[in-house]
Amino acid sequence: MAADLNSLNAYLSIKDRMKTGDLLQWRSDSLIGAAIRWRTGSEVNHSGLVLRLQEYEGLERRRWTSEALGHGVYPVLLSRKLESFKGSAWWHPLKDDSLRTEAGRRIVEMFGVGYDFHAILRQIFGRVSTDLRRLFCSEYCYYCVGGWGTAPNPGNLISETGLWEEEGVQIL
Repeated sequence: MAADLNSLNAYLSIKDRMKTGDLLQWRSDSLIGAAIRWRTGSEVNHSGLVLRLQEYEGLERRRWTSEALGHGVYPVLLSRKLESFKGSAWWHPLKDDSLRTEAGRRIVEMFGVGYDFHAILRQIFGRVSTDLRRLFCSEYCYYCVGGWGTAPNPGNLISETGLWEEEGVQIL
């Protein structure tokens, strides 16, 4: 079932603290999400990043999620995604504020890059290296905060990089 307005209370209570480069961890109720969690032994199956475009924000002060999905890397209003998402989501603040400007630049630079379906399949048997021509979700997040090389899966993104607060805040 998609989120109703009451279930967005947790998000609404902390949204003003969210900044570019913060990590969003997703646990979908889908069969594909369950398969990814089973394979990785993780509680989450998808990752995205918060994007704030403050120069263009009006009084609404919008937050975006930027993610690598089946149609590629694109931003979506975070509130809109939360309203329609079937599952749970957590916010993990970026520990080092000095990484935010570069993360924002890389996030926007990757808009339109295709999704890496081949790497997802290769992840079943091992790990893959970052390829900027096509990206999967945690590979995209990893690159945007300065990572390169072997990309962690969504469940290992925090523990392997140490870049985000380990204790997340559930927003859905």
